[in-house]
Amino acid sequence: MSNQLSIGNELNDSFGETHKWVHNNLKWLRDIELFYRERAKLEHEYSERLSALTREYFTKKSNHSVPLSVGDSPAMTPGSVETAAVVAWNEVLTQTELISKDHWALSRDFEGQVANQLSKIHSKMDTTFNQICSFNGEMVEKREKAYHEVNKAKKNYDDACAAMENARNKNTKSPGERNKQKMEERKAEMNIAKNEYLIRINQANRIKDKFYFQDTPEVLDLLQDLNECRVLFLNDIWRTAGSVEKAAGERIAQKLSSAESVINENKPSLATAMFIKHNAKQWNEPKDFHFQPAPLWQDDDTFVISMESDVSDLRIKLAQAEKEYNKYQDLTQDEKARLSALNDKRGSIKSQEGELEGEVFYDVVRAYLNAVAPFTDHETLKLRAEVQIESIQNNVPAEFDLNTDNVDLSKIKKKSGLFSKLKNKTSILSSPVRSPSHLAPIKGRSRKISLFGTNVESSGGEGSANSSSILHTRSSSAVSIDNDSKSINTADTPSTRVTSTSPNNCNRVLFAFEGREADEVSIKVGDSISIIAGDTGSGWTRVKNDTTYEEGLVPTSYIEINEESSGSVGKAKPPTLPPPRGSNKIPRKLTVQYDYEAQEDNEMTVEAGETVNVVSEDDGSGWTLAESNGQRGLIPTSYCK
Repeated sequence: MSNQLSIGNELNDSFGETHKWVHNNLKWLRDIELFYRERAKLEHEYSERLSALTREYFTKKSNHSVPLSVGDSPAMTPGSVETAAVVAWNEVLTQTELISKDHWALSRDFEGQVANQLSKIHSKMDTTFNQICSFNGEMVEKREKAYHEVNKAKKNYDDACAAMENARNKNTKSPGERNKQKMEERKAEMNIAKNEYLIRINQANRIKDKFYFQDTPEVLDLLQDLNECRVLFLNDIWRTAGSVEKAAGERIAQKLSSAESVINENKPSLATAMFIKHNAKQWNEPKDFHFQPAPLWQDDDTFVISMESDVSDLRIKLAQAEKEYNKYQDLTQDEKARLSALNDKRGSIKSQEGELEGEVFYDVVRAYLNAVAPFTDHETLKLRAEVQIESIQNNVPAEFDLNTDNVDLSKIKKKSGLFSKLKNKTSILSSPVRSPSHLAPIKGRSRKISLFGTNVESSGGEGSANSSSILHTRSSSAVSIDNDSKSINTADTPSTRVTSTSPNNCNRVLFAFEGREADEVSIKVGDSISIIAGDTGSGWTRVKNDTTYEEGLVPTSYIEINEESSGSVGKAKPPTLPPPRGSNKIPRKLTVQYDYEAQEDNEMTVEAGETVNVVSEDDGSGWTLAESNGQRGLIPTSYCK
């Protein structure tokens, strides 16, 4: 039996067509059973009645040839070509018509050894068929549940945004401690709802991929194997019928041998190959879920971490996910080992197609089905936990501690208000963040998943990952600063984020910086620097690297200045640009505190004391889109209040 043919690999998301095809072939067993029972009766009437019966079943065969060979609605019609099983059946009818006058005692043998066996085979295979369909239904239900959770989380997030906007409007109209406190509560709830929404999106995408690239191919291959078992059983029945007829006399031995030779050519893989050939068609993968911004508030797909309550909620979610992941990781490891052994056995059996016994192959298929159902369920639960861990660890800034050692999940209620969460929040440890030791880095989602790497071809999509791996512990994060049209990339890691004192114990380099432009200079932690010209509000300071004897601009936020700059401007130094993300939301009208001269086409020049209208609020970049005197442009947020 060819181990290269796999409906799960070749016909993506074709459960409906494959289900009908296998169902048709199982129903066909009833037709054949009825044929042999009728034949047992007609043997008493010899050739005339038996000849009439064979003509009747020639007609039935002709009517069912297409659905039996390639399904009810194939992408390409087979014409006069029939599957090997239908051809074999045609040969059986032909030879039966030629021996219609032979031994009447065959009726007893046909009834007991053929018809009754077909009835038993149909009964147990139909039970297995329904079990496979139930298995598929459970996976579809889990996929739909994940989709529903995305929609539910989106609604909760939109409601929380609306509540936040109402609270902000009340505080703006009637400033007071109570309204301000209400606004902060709504903001915390909104941030939690957004984070939950993002987690549900990631979970739904990963579960969707698992459904279409792992679970559905498994179901299709199980249907394929069940149908190939049916072919093997049917071949055995036909051989039995042939043996019974041979015993009736040497006169019909030659005719039955001819029928048997055609039956022996009816390989299970031939039916599968013909079905695949005539049903192959274009299939497009369903689109991924993406974050949809709320109409009233935040408009990007990043986590919001602006207060300790946000981190506390995510830390609890992380602890819960780690517990679930470890639980199902242990379960799936044992189940995967058993499945691997059964899969090897299944492949070995299918490679010996000419000598394969139907009962042996059927037992292996049943054992595999009984093992893969709980494994798939546990894999889905593990995947949900894995995505939750990945989402939190990948999106919480490095300065926030995600250590879960002190989280007591037994004391955490399923539902609680904001104040109870703040009152019972988990204490933060100063030790580094740790994840389970067996977790490995994950790049993204796999577009095609195979349990054993034997029959699934993977293709890279938007990221790829092994189903058993998970996001690594956050030990570093990439920081990108775009200021004055200059791009700066740094690594905020333990090796660079230390505060190292320069030899003169005066100015210090806080972060390593590599100069990209001609007027910039490279610095690293530990270098001795001198200030040549201070920051005039552009976010850049001109320094001399006393270690390399080079001069140039460096980001002001990358150094600590403990001396008066020799070329500093006489006016007061403006605030550092830009402010950190998550700062308080800015009012609709702003008063400019410092002069600012536009340096880019999309910026606007303003003077201290000027009042401007906010067009688009600061999204965390440090810039606000404002309008004044008919002009519109970006101004530094920290230059206003």
